[in-house]
Amino acid sequence: MAKINILNQDLINQIAAGEVVERPASVVKELVENAIDAEATQIIVEICQGGTEMIKVTDNGCGMSREDAGLSIKQHATSKISSTDDLYKIASLGFRGEALASISSVSKFKLITKDKISLAGYVVEVENNEVKLGEIGAPQGTSIEVSQLFYNVPARQKYLKTQVTEFNHIVDLFLNFCLAYPEVAWKLIHNNKPVYQFPNSTLQTRISDVLGSEIANNLIAIDFVMNEIRVKGFIGKPQIARNNRKLQYLFINNRPVNEFIIAKQVKDAFSTLIPKDLYPVYIFNLQMNKSKVDVNVHPRKLEVRFSEPQLVYKTIYNAVSRMLDEHDLTMKMKAGEEKGFVAVGDVFKSSKDTLQITNNYECTNPIKNKQSQITNNYECTNPIKNKQSQITNNNKYTNLNEKGNRSLHNQWRTGGSMQIEKSVEFNRHMIEPVNASEPVKTDSGFEFTLLGQLQKSYILIEVWNGIKIYDQHATSERIQYEKIKRQWQIGKLASQKLLLPQNIELAPIETRALQNNIELLERLGFELEEMSNNTFTVSAVPQFLVNHDIKEVILEIVGDMTENLVLDDKISEPLNKIFNMMSCRSAIKFGDELSEEGMKALINDLEAIKDNKAKYTCVHGRPVAVEFSYDELGKMFKRI
Repeated sequence: MAKINILNQDLINQIAAGEVVERPASVVKELVENAIDAEATQIIVEICQGGTEMIKVTDNGCGMSREDAGLSIKQHATSKISSTDDLYKIASLGFRGEALASISSVSKFKLITKDKISLAGYVVEVENNEVKLGEIGAPQGTSIEVSQLFYNVPARQKYLKTQVTEFNHIVDLFLNFCLAYPEVAWKLIHNNKPVYQFPNSTLQTRISDVLGSEIANNLIAIDFVMNEIRVKGFIGKPQIARNNRKLQYLFINNRPVNEFIIAKQVKDAFSTLIPKDLYPVYIFNLQMNKSKVDVNVHPRKLEVRFSEPQLVYKTIYNAVSRMLDEHDLTMKMKAGEEKGFVAVGDVFKSSKDTLQITNNYECTNPIKNKQSQITNNYECTNPIKNKQSQITNNNKYTNLNEKGNRSLHNQWRTGGSMQIEKSVEFNRHMIEPVNASEPVKTDSGFEFTLLGQLQKSYILIEVWNGIKIYDQHATSERIQYEKIKRQWQIGKLASQKLLLPQNIELAPIETRALQNNIELLERLGFELEEMSNNTFTVSAVPQFLVNHDIKEVILEIVGDMTENLVLDDKISEPLNKIFNMMSCRSAIKFGDELSEEGMKALINDLEAIKDNKAKYTCVHGRPVAVEFSYDELGKMFKRI
């Protein structure tokens, strides 16, 4: 008896559906592509419950005859290609003829269509592999409704994400098509409520509608031809670069695709114009010979293969590089718009020579030594100008006080083994001395003597058995992280009202992420109110971020979110990433000159952290401090 079975058609269709229909967005993609291939000028996408309950795509395209309507749900039935040669010069979005057969095999399927010459429309219904064909009154075009996706394949249903996540995938896909085909009028409806509606327009107008006016006003037009490839579209100025790739849109002959090497070429062309952790905004349509691009390499046609990939990459790099060289890259602001905001505290702040960086949280273990009492303010002061301790170019060491305490090297360089190089050059600007002070002992029992600040970046202290050098940014970052975490676990981060609320405009994809996580932002200390057209008013911010660009902070928070974060005492990985970012932004920076009391307060707060393991590194894993015992120093100088 033969062990190999010939599969029946129903099973074949369901297997094919496993490749073509991954999630509701996959259904929307196939139906929209069919509508575009039918030369539709109006496309309406209706969604219920994130696409799990119902998906309906209606167009005003050419429609189908009765015979074609019946054939359309057959496996590998298509009007797009007819020979092998056609497969290597595909001009349409769809071509395999398997989408409707696959979709109808895993859903309750209904198709209504009418062509130009037919007097009546035709309806095709498929449920449990039973097909019904009849006549119905209908306008020209096609409407396809897919209900209860995967109702007959429960194993597939359990792999679907939340309705919010599935709808976000649909929106991302919808906006891709809106940008690829600005000449088409689009409408998206979710749970009977309109979400997006765009009339047919130019690409620049469509970009403004889809991505917002701030993006549209800071784009550089590209129309570049090289190697028989035309690069047409827009590239964003460096100032609107994002911390993710969500605002990077690429179309190959009007087909939305993913091509990460092209994205890298664009990034490389920007070179040092943007930081390494940011990504440029772009909307590109590459027009090239159809025989030189293979679109039949991915089950869902999301990727393509070039016959001469290096020519494509070189063309992209040259197009972007030349446009950046030829254009003014200054960011354009709308009239009356300000990037910053005025905090209540700034209104009453008097002008002083001393700039203070303030920690708004209570110190865990304040030191109770009268001679070296520490507050929670890490002050940045002007350099000390004591004549008796001035440093001249001829000094070979630095006096730290009037009594001539022993000097220290101006700069410590450590390798992977934390060893100091034997040869260190002195420079009078490297160390800022402090007045002589008594040893400080914190409530946690840590005792030290403050010696000075190196390069306005490192804090040098003496301990009982040697010296210790603190990285002031890493130290402050760890302190801020622990305080943010503690306040989160208590309930909510402390916030500060703004005297003048700030309006921020986001791209639609960023707006959805913010709306999905508004409760998270409120618990983080933000107060936001949605206005209109992807605009929000910020009326309060976390206290420790009061002097930062709030829009950048919010963009970084919502940048990688696609669904709601669970708000509980457990700190998830996405939430921990937000804490890391907030602590890094609010921490003291390299180059901040600190006062004596500010340096003591910083060390005190670090040593007061109860988690002994945490206080040795910053949130990025870099060491907070290095210590050298007197024995190690003696060995370095060949005295032991």
